[in-house]
Amino acid sequence: MRVLRQQVEDRAYFGAGEPVSWQAAVVSWAGAWTQLGIGASTGKRYLMSLGQVRRYLDGKQIHEIDIPLLKEIVRARSKCGTTNATIRRDLTAISSVLGHCVDEGWIEENPARMMDRSRFKERKAKIILPRADSIAAVLAIGSRFTDMAEFARETGMREEEIAGLEHDRVDRKRMAATLEETKGKAVREVPLSTKALEIIDRQPQFLRSPFVFWRGAGERFSNVAAQFYATVGRVARKAAQDQAPFRRFRFHDLRHLHAVEYLRERRGSLYDLQLNLGHKSIKTTEGYLAHLTPEEKLAAIHGVPQNPAQDERFADEKGGGNG
Repeated sequence: MRVLRQQVEDRAYFGAGEPVSWQAAVVSWAGAWTQLGIGASTGKRYLMSLGQVRRYLDGKQIHEIDIPLLKEIVRARSKCGTTNATIRRDLTAISSVLGHCVDEGWIEENPARMMDRSRFKERKAKIILPRADSIAAVLAIGSRFTDMAEFARETGMREEEIAGLEHDRVDRKRMAATLEETKGKAVREVPLSTKALEIIDRQPQFLRSPFVFWRGAGERFSNVAAQFYATVGRVARKAAQDQAPFRRFRFHDLRHLHAVEYLRERRGSLYDLQLNLGHKSIKTTEGYLAHLTPEEKLAAIHGVPQNPAQDERFADEKGGGNG
């Protein structure tokens, strides 16, 4: 890294005329972020965002990165179902690298700073639950990746929380998983059903990898939302050829489905669900009430106990998990 940084600086200082690549700029920035006042956790978050946009920027020279290209990246990310909040974080990470390039004198201005990131506000999108037959068609692929999707439906965990789940964070006796890297930055305990534990148990363990769900030589899954979008697209095209019914859905929609089923089946109150999902505000969790009947809403809000059938079902689950 030090040699590459020196080469980049020498070219800029001595005017060798060789343009600076985006990859070289990122390496130089990564080696200097502590001097830039970027904390370790923020730097890690920026690196995650920079990984998401590599497909658009790798191979580019930094002087080629302009507002039209950044707008193209925003459109492509939106088309993949990326949230406005994530797009805003991506632009902030790009801006940090390009700001470093300005400081080094490699470019004259930072185009990402000229983008109005306030336009990318978190939208309260309508919650559309995926259909059972569409979910079944995707899960029928039967891969480790689709196991992650099934696990999302069973636990309500976010894609990055599932991708980062490690074996030693799973407590089978308590039937719970400890999440330390969360969107809200707070440690969270998530209850695990018998089925969730079965999904974990069917994952082959890679000796040198801590992750429950892994790929290749034990690496952590990345770009989960985008990969799932591509997977769903392949299933949708096959369904269209077979003239079979199919409605596309996102990985995150499985979290929504878990939340609605949790309340419909009276596994706990709205406030229990808020804690399980890691919502900072109960207002966010209340969005799921729209998918409940009036009776179910009252039970969710006031914490009405499960009916006897539900009590028996979950007692059996807990008994099986401790055995």
